[in-house]
Amino acid sequence: MELRQMKRIVYILLPLLAACSSKPDTIELTEWEFSWHNQRYSATVPGFIHTDLMAHGLIPDPYYGINEDSVQWVSQRPWVYTTRVLKKDLPKDEMHYLVFEGVAGMAELTINGELVGYIENMFAPYEVPFVHDFPGDTMNIALTLWPLPAATHDTNAITMDGIPMSDSLREVQYGITLPERRAFWRIAPYQQGWDWGPRLATCGIWKRVYISSKGVKGSEKGVKGSERTNVELRQEQDSIGQSFTFYRDGKPLFIKGANWIPVHSFPVLDSANRARYRHLLCSAKEAGFNMIRVWGGGIYEHDYFYDLCDSLGLMVWQDFIFAGTVYPDSPEMLASIREEARQQVRRLAQHRCIVVWCGNNEVKNGWEDWGWQGQFNWTPEQRARLEKAMDTIFGYSRNSRNSRDSSISSNTSSTSILARAVKECDPMGRPYITTSPLYGWGHPECVTHGNSHYWGVWWGELPFEMYKEKTGRFMTEYGFQSYPLMSTLRHFAPEGQLSIDSPTLRSHQKHGRGVEIIDKAMRQYYGFDSKTLGLEDYAYVSQLLQAWGVGYGIMQHMAQQPHCMGTLYWQLNDCWPVASWSSIDYYGNWKALHYRAQALYGLNEEGGMRKEVLARWKEYYGVYPKDRSYPEARYTVGQAWQSDGSLVVTLQARSDLYDVYIDTEPHVDGHFTRNFVDLRAGEKVRTVLVPADPKADVRGVKVKVRTLNELYTK
Repeated sequence: MELRQMKRIVYILLPLLAACSSKPDTIELTEWEFSWHNQRYSATVPGFIHTDLMAHGLIPDPYYGINEDSVQWVSQRPWVYTTRVLKKDLPKDEMHYLVFEGVAGMAELTINGELVGYIENMFAPYEVPFVHDFPGDTMNIALTLWPLPAATHDTNAITMDGIPMSDSLREVQYGITLPERRAFWRIAPYQQGWDWGPRLATCGIWKRVYISSKGVKGSEKGVKGSERTNVELRQEQDSIGQSFTFYRDGKPLFIKGANWIPVHSFPVLDSANRARYRHLLCSAKEAGFNMIRVWGGGIYEHDYFYDLCDSLGLMVWQDFIFAGTVYPDSPEMLASIREEARQQVRRLAQHRCIVVWCGNNEVKNGWEDWGWQGQFNWTPEQRARLEKAMDTIFGYSRNSRNSRDSSISSNTSSTSILARAVKECDPMGRPYITTSPLYGWGHPECVTHGNSHYWGVWWGELPFEMYKEKTGRFMTEYGFQSYPLMSTLRHFAPEGQLSIDSPTLRSHQKHGRGVEIIDKAMRQYYGFDSKTLGLEDYAYVSQLLQAWGVGYGIMQHMAQQPHCMGTLYWQLNDCWPVASWSSIDYYGNWKALHYRAQALYGLNEEGGMRKEVLARWKEYYGVYPKDRSYPEARYTVGQAWQSDGSLVVTLQARSDLYDVYIDTEPHVDGHFTRNFVDLRAGEKVRTVLVPADPKADVRGVKVKVRTLNELYTK
């Protein structure tokens, strides 16, 4: 029997034509339960199994210490969610619709004990039509959920109707080994683990569930501003290669921003995550961003995110949620992707902030550069099928070439599944590109043709000065790691684990060579490393190093206009507390990089940077920090509280001060309006604390100051 075949069809499971349209009157289904060890517990819907287990004290917080390891069992078993609906509570219409806006994992749906069908796509809502006159007085709804991929090595561990449901079996059925088994399921890739995030494979009803007396049919109406957006993307052949430039009202626009990942490993739209969205996007705007790239390894974000971007005037580069692997072209998968794409484009097209749709993150890059062909020993026939699958889904194949130069890949498509979804479902006619980047950083074309992910710095362990040589036409990814400061480390590390090689800090450093790479660069530019500094000093200097290096990259990208017309560093935010490439840590604290981005992004003028400003930054970057002369730090500091409750700090330099960092004691998550600054003797800085939580009481805090001078004059 085929995987999707049902034993008995009592209700029809239909995919919604749209995830977001005008909602009729509905009955929200929020009273759910789940079972564990023969006991029933209340469940929060929307939510995930991990958040429900935490709420009842059944598992510890996976973000704390090394608890991530202790909760891996959660993904090894199915979970059953149940609720019931009384017939008397339903209007006596002839037809009703049970609507699931989002279910994560693999779900078997039953109603009154009868199998309805399977929900297999986290990003595609479903509706179940049913008549009011169902048997009995109660509709009992049950979802059996599997966190996937699951049972990676044991194809008999999880079964449904006697059929194993593991990713391993799907791989066997497909007949081709893929780089990532998660590709056989439409789930959030990052939840399976990344080099900045934990592996917390989960499941749950992560969006609304409700009953409507009307069908929730798709519509292309209701777009917020029906006129075409005044931003366009042009990819044109020129004397250098192929440009990648956004235009606003016909004028070239230099793009400044960063990449966005989900704000949490369990990305429900609750009050805490709403606060994170507001703080992060307002911080992006405050730092001079004009674009955010929604990265393809996360989720299609909640409407709340796009509403904020609309209101803040932040443009959005929207990846479809495909990343870092090739995807199968089985009929079931292609049908699922087709519905997902149409639903998501219709929903998101209502937001004017979106200016480009991108098919995937680094699939072409991986296909060409990551050694998959040799690693998986694909036959010529298998390789041809996978290449055809990429062309079918995204619009890329070896035969997809630029019309003017057959040796150069094209980054456009009109016939792929995703391209057709954009063409047919986005009434504002925004462009679709097949992949990001067009060429990997090992190709010479990465600096001459299209957008670029340059990872020679960090992955290649090359010096920051390579950013000058390797500036492409549009820099979509580049970056360098740092550790969060001690205040954040204390949030998640027990007191006895506050050392760079402790189990906790190793667990919260997901890159296998992270400390080694930071140490190598820190020795070159600052003369320190993890062996010569204690953890607090090391975390501080790692942020200065990140700001120095990524800031140098930003400066080079801005200085090389119009050759380069955009810079989006990796990454703005974190989904948990971790050492990472972020410029704002999980708790909302600005790192030194965010202040550096603010300083540099604020200096760009239409047509390029001012020459006198560029000269000043060239002078700054002309000397490595370890080669400067550092006097003893002398300063006076004052603090005052405004009538609105805000904390104002004034710092007067009595000697030259470098990388002045101002913090509060006790620490308040957030940022100062100015921080991580250099001051010459006699200069003064006035700065105001902006808490991540606007309701935070800062009247009792005291100020503490540290400078790089202190490390060099010890």
